[in-house]
Amino acid sequence: MKKLLSITLALMLCLSFMVPVALAEKAPEDYSGTVMVYTSTGEDVVLKLKAAFEAKYPNVTLDYYYAGSGKVVTKLSTEFETNAVACDIAWMADPSAQLTWKNEGRLMAYESPFAADIDKIFKDEDNMFTAARMVIMGISYSTMTCSDEEAPYTFWDMAKEDFAGQIVMADPSNAGTTKAAVYALVHCPDYGWKFFEDLKANGLELESSSGNTMNKVAAAAYKLCIGVDYNTKNMADQGSPIGFHNTTDVVVACPCPIAIPAAAPHPELAKLLYDWLLDPEGGQKVLANECNMTVSNPKTSIPEGMINAEEAAKVALPIDWKDMEANGADMLAQFDALFK
Repeated sequence: MKKLLSITLALMLCLSFMVPVALAEKAPEDYSGTVMVYTSTGEDVVLKLKAAFEAKYPNVTLDYYYAGSGKVVTKLSTEFETNAVACDIAWMADPSAQLTWKNEGRLMAYESPFAADIDKIFKDEDNMFTAARMVIMGISYSTMTCSDEEAPYTFWDMAKEDFAGQIVMADPSNAGTTKAAVYALVHCPDYGWKFFEDLKANGLELESSSGNTMNKVAAAAYKLCIGVDYNTKNMADQGSPIGFHNTTDVVVACPCPIAIPAAAPHPELAKLLYDWLLDPEGGQKVLANECNMTVSNPKTSIPEGMINAEEAAKVALPIDWKDMEANGADMLAQFDALFK
């Protein structure tokens, strides 16, 4: 009987160490400190996320560095090389840089409990990153100089004589979503490099970022641009004279993943923010309902008429992210030779 009791107590002790960590999760007010995110997501969006996150975790400060994708990549890559990482979450406009960092062993593997609900098309197979949102690229137009009826529904229509000298796009060397759009269109049989040659002939100009591009269109400096869905809609909601058309012949969509650097200075808070950004009642709710963004978690309640991310991804032009990571520099060099 004593031996049986000893065995039972030993089993109970072993089982106590196997209790899932989630059962011992701390209360929101028990987390404290500062968590840093590097992101190319619009600063207006980051500020809304910051307010909601800090409301739930009152003793945690969400700090951020916001810039175009190229500058974010350069900043974090430099920190990796100098062993001076200050970033806890890297939120990129596309997965290409994170694939590079993954191959270099720069990222931490982390499987969020909310990632189980997200389609595999939005996740790295080794849990190095997960898309929190998807950007849909379309045509933004100035409502002061171009009516809804005149504004095109295909990228090809931007090359028409009616828009000569009135078209602009973000420089893909600095804007990750535009880089993905260039890759998708260059590899599409119906577009290819001929499309960009025709845009060049029609007077296409470049701006440093997606935000600057759409600001120029809203100011009527140009009639059209290859635009970002949520940025344009947010600007229109705030009264800017700008409109947006989803393209009807092809769909260009780009997942925007979050990742934790392996050397993140605050790994516990990094995981906390990572989870919150994928939580349908947390960051996903804010992104969809306050920021007009297409979110990756299908359990999120989204506004009527918003595109479902899984459906958008299935019909979007294919983007081989590994190929883009390997050969993107050559593509950008060819683009620069054409436009610069």
